[in-house]
Amino acid sequence: MSMDFGVWLAAIATIAIYSYLYKDNPLFTLAEHVFVALVAAHTFVTAFFNVRTMAVTPLLQGQLLWIVPLLFGVLLYARFFKNYAVYSRLSIAFLIGVGAALSLVGVIDANLVRQIRSTVLPLNTINNLIIVVGTSVSVMYFFFTAKAAAGPLRTAGRAGRWMLMIALGAAYGNTVMARMSLIIGRFSFLLRDWLGVLN
Repeated sequence: MSMDFGVWLAAIATIAIYSYLYKDNPLFTLAEHVFVALVAAHTFVTAFFNVRTMAVTPLLQGQLLWIVPLLFGVLLYARFFKNYAVYSRLSIAFLIGVGAALSLVGVIDANLVRQIRSTVLPLNTINNLIIVVGTSVSVMYFFFTAKAAAGPLRTAGRAGRWMLMIALGAAYGNTVMARMSLIIGRFSFLLRDWLGVLN
């Protein structure tokens, strides 16, 4: 059995979190609140040091352009003052605009351009053939017009439904295996590092 205080703390926290599998209890609630408090404290400290190193320090070194993001950041807190709350909308509008632009570019690139590029493959191997045919029939499943209700498109749509079910089943199995890997890691920690039962 380990005599390290950190190992004991981690083991007690692990048992407290997994105690929820029995039922909701005060030990789990305490662990949950401690976790939320730690995350909030870590976020606050990280934000403080980010503002200090990325905005205040360059500003004090004469890089006056950093006053703009610093001013936008301060304006976010104007909403807590009734007379100045309207000025916080400037920062919120800027954040929403930049966030929308970045996510739009990212979504188009990741979910459309790269997906099409990954699907357009030479049909020289069985894997490439499965990817191209599977993607094609999966797309055909989503034709909901009257003409697509019969004929070859209907057959392709049925094959597409099977492809989608196989893909979703594989994704579900991957998720289950990832969760199993996490729980095996935790039990391995409890039995080997904390109790010393395993070598």
